Amino acid sequence: MSDGMFTDLRTIHRITIWGVGLIGGSLGLALKKNGFQGQRVGLGRNIGRLETARALDAVDVITTDLAEGLQETDLVVLCPPVTLVPMFVARIIESVGTRQNRIVLTDVGSTKSTMVREIEAQLQAHGTDTLPFVGGHPMAGSHETGVSAARATLFENAICILTQTENTDPDALKLIESLWEFVGGVPYLLSPETHDLLIGAASHLPHLIASILTNTVANVETEDGKALNFTATGFRDATRIAAGSPDLWTDIFTQNSDVVSSLIDDIIGNLTEFKTLLQNDNLAEIERLLLEAQITVKKRRKEHGGL
Repeated sequence: MSDGMFTDLRTIHRITIWGVGLIGGSLGLALKKNGFQGQRVGLGRNIGRLETARALDAVDVITTDLAEGLQETDLVVLCPPVTLVPMFVARIIESVGTRQNRIVLTDVGSTKSTMVREIEAQLQAHGTDTLPFVGGHPMAGSHETGVSAARATLFENAICILTQTENTDPDALKLIESLWEFVGGVPYLLSPETHDLLIGAASHLPHLIASILTNTVANVETEDGKALNFTATGFRDATRIAAGSPDLWTDIFTQNSDVVSSLIDDIIGNLTEFKTLLQNDNLAEIERLLLEAQITVKKRRKEHGGL
């Protein structure tokens, strides 16, 4: 580790990934695939999972000891459930004490406002600029979990959001931009509050709707059969993401509850409006709403290569 102000990943000698699951494991694999010359350290509490990560070449070395994981490292990528990130930062602060070596911290969590505020308060109380933090959120993932589902191409062409505040260290920000660019991502700067609003609508709300749709259909049955027995491609497409980790998504919804609650109100309003159109046989307006959605989806697919 150096005392220098790193701004480019290629100058980094050691990266510690704390939590080598799907995202952390994919980051380790992507670093290797794209030619990272430094050492990739896997840090966690479950030695069996860490050994799996090393066997899959997601990391070079593994440890369950925080002090060892921080030794000589330049960058720590925090990959726990989002509610645990501030606790992880607090443990790092306690571990490094007053030593002056600079370690850049970042995370991969799906919510930002509450977490970033808490972490910045911790770092200000610590009274040093040697642990700069940049909130991060790569917009990539899978309904699968664990390092066995990790893949080196996960971040290619994925938007990787970085949250910037008045307290964000500019050199640390450049370094984290370089990190995601190195593994094929597209960095995008937002405030924590704007992140939570936009991602609440683009990611959190769709997961909630997929889960509610799944549960609703699962409860529709007659003596002649269950609705679930008649689902096909459309249902699978609409509900695939509901297979994600309940623990993970409970944390996300709790952390972004105000935004998600407001979006639920919007959905209820839109559904109520559509119900009224049905009851009034307003075919023209129903078709207009469906056409509007169709145009939006087709435009999105065209702009993003069929996605």
